[in-house]
Amino acid sequence: MHDGFGVQFRDDHIHVELGKDFKADPDRREEFWAMIGDLCKRHNSQRVLVEGYLPPGDHDTADVIDAGQKTAVVPRLWLAFALSGFKPTDQTELFEVIAAAKGVRVKFFSDARKALEWLRRNAPH
Repeated sequence: MHDGFGVQFRDDHIHVELGKDFKADPDRREEFWAMIGDLCKRHNSQRVLVEGYLPPGDHDTADVIDAGQKTAVVPRLWLAFALSGFKPTDQTELFEVIAAAKGVRVKFFSDARKALEWLRRNAPH
């Protein structure tokens, strides 16, 4: 794991693991999405499963908007989050809306199996 997260290609999707110590700050966001974008391009994949823990703390609206916009690094991306103990918040809903405005489909789950099923059922190969 690299600075609280790991990224790898698994069969038919990019798998991202977020550790408990992952910090979702704007400076690291560029590196995070560059790694995901590179793997998606190399493996011709638009499916990304993010599994682990929701980064702690409250993030201001501008930060959530920026995070949602960064998802567009991969055109027509399908992004499933499987987060331990996930409960929807205004911030996760805003993230989904901002990403959708950029052409990215995002859905949050608390179960990784359901998240991967959603990706496989909906996202192109």
